[in-house]
Amino acid sequence: MKKTKLLFTILIGTFMVLISCSNDDDDDENLITTQNLISRSEEYYKNNSLIFSLKFNFQYGKLISIRDSDDRYNKILYEGDLISKILEFDTNGNLEWTTTFTYNNSDELIQKKVIPSPNNSMTDVSRQKNFTYEENIIQSESSWSDGGFHKNTISLNNNNYIIEDKMFNLDNELLIQRLFKYVNNNLTNQTIKNSKNKITYEGTYNYLNKQSTKEYRYNEYLFGDNWKNNSSLNKQFGLGQIKPYEISKNYISDYYTHNLISNTSRTGTFSYEFDSNDYITKQTENITWSTGEIYKIITTYRYE
Repeated sequence: MKKTKLLFTILIGTFMVLISCSNDDDDDENLITTQNLISRSEEYYKNNSLIFSLKFNFQYGKLISIRDSDDRYNKILYEGDLISKILEFDTNGNLEWTTTFTYNNSDELIQKKVIPSPNNSMTDVSRQKNFTYEENIIQSESSWSDGGFHKNTISLNNNNYIIEDKMFNLDNELLIQRLFKYVNNNLTNQTIKNSKNKITYEGTYNYLNKQSTKEYRYNEYLFGDNWKNNSSLNKQFGLGQIKPYEISKNYISDYYTHNLISNTSRTGTFSYEFDSNDYITKQTENITWSTGEIYKIITTYRYE
């Protein structure tokens, strides 16, 4: 699944795999579900032609597997309520990757390991990330078995949302900085700066006056009460680049991003469908690039 995911990250810049708030807002208590989510499906279109799809399967309140249209699949394992391991298989059922997760006594993610299997045709390089927590600071160190290394210093506001993420190399030189702004617990702006403090990327996000549910923010099924921080750290190789609005309180309505290096921009708009009990059943994201490409992502939800 790695090659295909990489392709979609390049194509549309909004690919989802499996910034941050350590606990849900108080009014999230009103979002306790009475229906069971059994699947979430995503269909990716380019110029109205289906080019890829994903299906997330749930059982007893847990995400248990992910399968794509190329017949690659992931198996998800848990310890208690927290994801502990992901096994990734190729189209022939051969294990390609094993990812493990370790937590502290507060259920905060403290280590992630990604290990290629002997069957992996892409690489034999493993990687590991370690996290430490110091009040409103999260320190992260990422290392590769071939010698690669970088570290991040992540600053949180009083609501435990990420407001700054600085990435440094082995010599402690600043490589990149990301800044985040929020209104009413919704991410409204993201800015990326290079080592010379020059803005290279900007994104703005707007929302409906409608609070999202656990079915929509499916990472809560994986990472428990600390799902926002844990899910962000899980994908922290480029924190903030992949659907950063997923941690916001409300359903997103639209966004605009501008890459100043390539001088390209992207506009996304969303529409939703809900059933009679106000459960989300469908989301449609329309994406238009300044270079002329048009994409669409349709996400459907099934319950029992």
